[in-house]
Amino acid sequence: MTRSDVIALLKVLIAAAWADGRLSQAELNYTKALAAKFRLSETDWLALEPHLEDPPGEKEIDEMFRDLLHRIGTPAGRDEAVRHIQEVMSADAQMTAEEHDFLDQYTMILKEASTVELLVRRMRGLFQKKPPAATHSLDEFIRNKILFKLKRRIGVEQITPEMHHLCLLGGLMGIVARADDDIDARELDEIRRQLQLRGLFDTDALSILMTIIEEESVRGLDRARMISEYTANATFDDRVELLDLLFTVAAANGSLTHAELEELRGISAAMSLSHRQYINAKLRVKK
Repeated sequence: MTRSDVIALLKVLIAAAWADGRLSQAELNYTKALAAKFRLSETDWLALEPHLEDPPGEKEIDEMFRDLLHRIGTPAGRDEAVRHIQEVMSADAQMTAEEHDFLDQYTMILKEASTVELLVRRMRGLFQKKPPAATHSLDEFIRNKILFKLKRRIGVEQITPEMHHLCLLGGLMGIVARADDDIDARELDEIRRQLQLRGLFDTDALSILMTIIEEESVRGLDRARMISEYTANATFDDRVELLDLLFTVAAANGSLTHAELEELRGISAAMSLSHRQYINAKLRVKK
């Protein structure tokens, strides 16, 4: 199999693993093991990462299967794909009824569908209950993962221009709140309050955004990239104001831990603020 064939196969494996609505650690580990077996590079793996974040929508799944079917036209190639599907879905030894159903139907479709159109027609019913999602943009995923996930969950049409900046801000606040491995409810309340002050969200959209921020602060975000994106056109005063805001979030539970202070120190330096400016922000929040 060529490198692009392997990536096409792994995308379908990931869709299979999401069949029960969750991606287990064992399923993720097996997918990583296959990527290593096929000697995929870090760049190759990056192309798969957006599909690991949320269950793919029907449009994405259609595209995945169209691509894979074009690549594995022989019975032997299809048998190999089915075998990998079976292995990834039983990797956690807890195959659910949804996964069994997916595997049975997919195996039959993959072996019997003779054309792309026939495959796609048969696949539509299999993913009928999946929520629609926009086709992913890898560049957007890298630059602003929280906005990427918000679009997938509430729909592109619900996204306003101001949400781009607010998603970055939410991510930075989440990073600081999670620095000590525990996001306090008061810190989450402060994040919510700060977002409400800066943007117009309906209740559902804000709740979803808060859930994503909490998830992403656990999974890890690229702090340097987010700071660079958020402060691209920021003045000195804007950067000082952001540091004050992040201190406010960290102190919302009545204390500043060593881990939070170190995170804030790193953010301050990344924004090209001096140690004195960091100390001044710390003193301001303590007042």
